[in-house]
Amino acid sequence: MENSVSHALQILEEPVQYACLSFMALMYAIKIYILLKKPGPPEKAELKGDRFAGALHSLTNVLRPWGMESTRNNLFFYLEFLVFHIAVVLTIGATFFIPLIPGLMTPAVTKVFMVFMALAFLIGLRRIYRRMAVPEIRIISSPDDYFAISLMTVFFAVGFGALWLWLQGRPETGLMWIFFLMTTFFLLYVPFSKISHYVLYPFGRVIFGQIFGGRGVLNRKAKQAS
Repeated sequence: MENSVSHALQILEEPVQYACLSFMALMYAIKIYILLKKPGPPEKAELKGDRFAGALHSLTNVLRPWGMESTRNNLFFYLEFLVFHIAVVLTIGATFFIPLIPGLMTPAVTKVFMVFMALAFLIGLRRIYRRMAVPEIRIISSPDDYFAISLMTVFFAVGFGALWLWLQGRPETGLMWIFFLMTTFFLLYVPFSKISHYVLYPFGRVIFGQIFGGRGVLNRKAKQAS
């Protein structure tokens, strides 16, 4: 499907997106540089395991739902987590595929994207409800948490509507404009919000793995401490 749009929307879809993406990459590069400059976790206790193996085990823990009590006892919660984050990737990816590789967005591919957006929209509503209804979650929730999840939920709904009209042969609509404007906003906002947790996640998991791996908690079968 061709992406025949006005010059104004084309500018929003490409040059503006590239500029915002470059800004986000720069902010992340600065954040990662600062984190890499920080010293690793000291360990005064005698090593009883492998710190590297512990870090690797901890880093890949997200791929082992049976390794965490919260997901082992609630597989639905883990599936919800997977669907939501896949939808984030696909929704943002759509804003690059539409202007750059419109041929990729065939009806079948577009419908797959829409299914994930619809499911993520429902998951987003459920997460908003949980933040407001569950006391232990509400007490640790900040305004940024509510704003981020609410905006993401709206983003999925707008993306679904924009792609629905795209399938009807209408590449330039009010929803498509909102879709790309929201993407532009996200690229500028995310580095300063809790959504950037995916950048901090590897550092936290590696540090956790080094400490508990060195103590022989995460890798009890290690034959030689290192």
